[in-house]
Amino acid sequence: MNPRILTVLLAFRATWDHLSMAPNLLSCDRDQLYLMPPSVRDWLPEGHLAFFVLDVVEELDVSGFYDRFRVDGKGGAGYDPAMMLAVLLYAYATGERSSRRIERRLREDVAYRVLAANHHPDHSTLARFRQRNEAEIAQLFTQVLALCVKAGLVDTGLVAIDGTKMSANASYFANMTKEELAKAILDEAARTDAEEDERFGDKRGDELPEQWANPKDRRSRIKEAFRQLEEETTLDYEGRMAERARKEKELGKKLTGPQPTKTPAHPRSPRKRNVTDPDSRVMPLNGKGVIQGYNPQAASTEGHIIVAAELSNCPNDARNFVPVVEAMKENLATAGHDAGIGTILADAGYWTTQNATTETGSNLLISTISPRYRRAPRPSDDKLAVLQRVSKGELSQRKAGEILGVSYTWINNMSKRYFPPEGEPMAVSPTFEVRLPVIEKVSRGELSMRKAAVQLGVSVPRVKELVHRLENGLPDPDQVRDQMNAKLAEEGNKALYKRRTPMIEPIFGDIKFNRGYRRFMRRGASAVGSEWRLICATNNLLKLWRSAPAS
Repeated sequence: MNPRILTVLLAFRATWDHLSMAPNLLSCDRDQLYLMPPSVRDWLPEGHLAFFVLDVVEELDVSGFYDRFRVDGKGGAGYDPAMMLAVLLYAYATGERSSRRIERRLREDVAYRVLAANHHPDHSTLARFRQRNEAEIAQLFTQVLALCVKAGLVDTGLVAIDGTKMSANASYFANMTKEELAKAILDEAARTDAEEDERFGDKRGDELPEQWANPKDRRSRIKEAFRQLEEETTLDYEGRMAERARKEKELGKKLTGPQPTKTPAHPRSPRKRNVTDPDSRVMPLNGKGVIQGYNPQAASTEGHIIVAAELSNCPNDARNFVPVVEAMKENLATAGHDAGIGTILADAGYWTTQNATTETGSNLLISTISPRYRRAPRPSDDKLAVLQRVSKGELSQRKAGEILGVSYTWINNMSKRYFPPEGEPMAVSPTFEVRLPVIEKVSRGELSMRKAAVQLGVSVPRVKELVHRLENGLPDPDQVRDQMNAKLAEEGNKALYKRRTPMIEPIFGDIKFNRGYRRFMRRGASAVGSEWRLICATNNLLKLWRSAPAS
């Protein structure tokens, strides 16, 4: 055989053997041209969250989003608010809030492209949509809750209330006192004048740039912070004296008791306001420091459906109890939920006598807080020996305070409690049943307040408070506490209260850790409240999606 032909045959066989042993792989030709699916709905699998969001938006009343558009069709074309709303709902449901990151996802993420029908609104358009439709976005919470009611997901036999601290879009170090704010206003005005002189020269400056014409600029925020401090004058010495004079004028007589002093024994820190977000407040974190933020509140069912989403800048949960209960009832009525609320659960942060006696129409279970005199440990034997000498007159209260390293007020209270002039020593304050006859005698004028204080082992102001409550028909705090403790000790209520933690805490865990919402993006109580309701609305939206039957 011809050597040349033989060489060609051997080369062909080697190539064939190599090809027959190669792995079976799909082609990866990036220059290959493709015909994309004719419909964007073919880009995602059935049952995807994006399609569910589109279906929900079709069910919502979004007419308010269209009210600010011109009806004559003039002007530049804008993006459909329903499309923008679908993008916003999907973004918040999946833990995305940054307008710039949403803009990037509208080009890179298939789900976002389906929601936006392949449109690409920029981050400024997205931010303006969220800002201009603040009220309409807040109202979505009730509409989504109504969809959950229709789906049978809302069972209000048991509802838990709680709050969580979240950071504001502001720095703790941006807090200023009233004097610092006044100086900042002058400095800001001087800086503005200097910049305008440099920019406009001898011109009037009617054509101010947008950043100075915008009411949300730094100068406006400083003025708002200063205004809030101006309104809170009752804590100042001048404000307290003016309030005292007003009350004396109304009563027609001088008020008794100690008058306010310019230098109190326990002076408070100067009041401050934040110049970045004047509505935000310093929030303590249970011994773990503080944050500049808000105290958002939520009420949840056992199915983790949020039925109330309120915002507060008060770190004390107790003040938010009544507003949350009222909002819960209003939201359920608006959503078409006819059944009442069976039991309301709340932790000790909501405990006050007023909250415990509020008429809610439901079984109310609030964990109580033991008063200080019940939490105070019994003094040691050495201290009791010193207190006994004080009660016998062998040692003055001030000298005993120096010996024990405590205040003479503590000596006075403890000596009366453990070694009263009359009766048996009281380790704790007497119960309501024990002290009621004594307080009634004081009210009838049969016993002086001082003698009643000695007999009960409490201070005179405490006796005065108890008499005031008795004469005005106000509930006694200890009696209300004892009644609630007895109520919580019942087997049925004890079992109900144990379900509080798994009802409400997982919601905050999902919002903060799974979806990453530990800090609000917007500023101002109205804007942050709208954002909080949107976060809670998407929580219910996800619950509704996961409960929907597979298509």
